[in-house]
Amino acid sequence: MIRISSFIKKHKKWSLLFSLLLLSILLMSFSTHTVVLKPKQFGFSVVSIFQSGVSAVGSFISDTVNSVGELRQLKREYNDLQSKMTQYQELERDYLQISKENAKLREQLGFSPSPSFERIPAEIIAKDPGNEFSTIVINKGRRHGIRRDMTVIAFQDGFQGLIGKVIETGAVTSIVRPLYDESSYVAARLQDTGYEGLIRGRGNQNTNLIMEYVKKRAKEEIQYGDLVISSGMQSMYPKGIYIGRVRAMNAKEWESSLELEVEPVMDFSRLEYVYVLLEGDSSE
Repeated sequence: MIRISSFIKKHKKWSLLFSLLLLSILLMSFSTHTVVLKPKQFGFSVVSIFQSGVSAVGSFISDTVNSVGELRQLKREYNDLQSKMTQYQELERDYLQISKENAKLREQLGFSPSPSFERIPAEIIAKDPGNEFSTIVINKGRRHGIRRDMTVIAFQDGFQGLIGKVIETGAVTSIVRPLYDESSYVAARLQDTGYEGLIRGRGNQNTNLIMEYVKKRAKEEIQYGDLVISSGMQSMYPKGIYIGRVRAMNAKEWESSLELEVEPVMDFSRLEYVYVLLEGDSSE
């Protein structure tokens, strides 16, 4: 008895389970009118219990396998959706880039420098700063009708601005000397007062241009921010193209003329597209 009691204490859970199982079998074997235990019914009851247990385990395993399969399918669908989302994001980026380029092109095409000039659109493909002068390379050349000394302009922030002139042409590319080059000179005048001078570059796109030989009597009339345009006088450049705004004035007593600092209306660092003007009547 001591050993049985010790065994039961040691295996409490298993003993309890066995007792409940046995009690269940006995209860199922009793009828309402008799307590006679039939061996056949007892055996059937035991088998039924085990069958139920096996069936439950089988159902659990089957459900688990199905769930794993569904999870794998969901993972595949998720990966497919992620891949499509990445493609859509790339398409959206491409669309935004194309939209920006189209907007710039529409802005460029939305003006006419002069009805007397035909213009050839071109894209800047390189900038070549050198020791003696700086140059801009465009993607149009002799094959497109470009010739030396043609005027190059651009449109930016509402202004039709002077960029420079063509100094060399190839079959499909051309080299442009910009305004800020030290060897560049443009006959110019102040738009409001009409005083004339000569614009020269200082070799750097980030520095102001210099307007020389402005008559000294213009000192009292010149205002900060006055617009400077090409005059067309003794120059290969057509008149009336914007060059820049007055930012400073140097008036030395012993000199007979004024020297003005002029900020270009074009931001050369942001230029992408330009126009080359074909020869024509430059009169207004």
